Amino acid sequence: MSDRALEIPFRVFRWNPRWGDFAPLGLLILLSGLLQFARLAGPRAPVILEWLKPLADLGFLLVPLLFVRFISREGLGFLGVTRRRIVAAVIVGVIIGAFTGWLAVWRSLAAGEIPFLPAPLDSVAYLLGALYHLMAVEFFYRGWFASRLEQSYGFIAAVLGSALLYAFSPLILWGTDPTVPAAYTSLGFYWGVVFPFTFFVGILLAGVARLTRNLLAPILIMLPQTILGDLLPGGLAHRIGHPGSKILGTLALAGIVAVVAWLTRKLPPKNSPATE
Repeated sequence: MSDRALEIPFRVFRWNPRWGDFAPLGLLILLSGLLQFARLAGPRAPVILEWLKPLADLGFLLVPLLFVRFISREGLGFLGVTRRRIVAAVIVGVIIGAFTGWLAVWRSLAAGEIPFLPAPLDSVAYLLGALYHLMAVEFFYRGWFASRLEQSYGFIAAVLGSALLYAFSPLILWGTDPTVPAAYTSLGFYWGVVFPFTFFVGILLAGVARLTRNLLAPILIMLPQTILGDLLPGGLAHRIGHPGSKILGTLALAGIVAVVAWLTRKLPPKNSPATE
């Protein structure tokens, strides 16, 4: 199967729009609407969202996979799921990831908070859920969305466009976490702190992913700071409900993705790249 990601000529700017460029936005709007609808449940919303979020991540994984297989007929290398340039991806990911992880620890120690592991079963449930979510996010934003933007509009559009959409993503569930202090749920805090920080991180991750052509790099960058941040007192790792069910559910959803990827692995590529 051809690796279309490495066949795309590198251009900073490009203008060749395709209808498929709107498909990622359509998926994001659909899943966002589903999550927002759950907010109508009032006090039950956090519990409902706990089960809906993994299903949304399933959409972030399955829809791009099926789209590139059945519609655009590119290989997974087009999204950055490839063995090529894996050494460069690991080196870049580990170096930047170690730095971001150190920043997370330094900030927590300065605030008098020390990350610690929860109970063993909760730790397993959190780790599986975090890896599953992180892979889904990178597969969608830095894989499918960024690759389509680069193919149609060039490198700059891929980096800035995917970073901008990623920066708006926190608004999908803004204010639904009852454990977050009210001062951190205002829109002023979002525009003043969350948006610029997330936009900068999105630029970094998209730039690394598109230059290395490998999604392993942004995953390794985000993994340390994500886990260390969630291990702080009151963090997500310490708020796992029903860990046994979460473990089984995460494994089941990951198994669905693996089965679909295996069933579609032998699809032939397009006869001509020009027909995209």
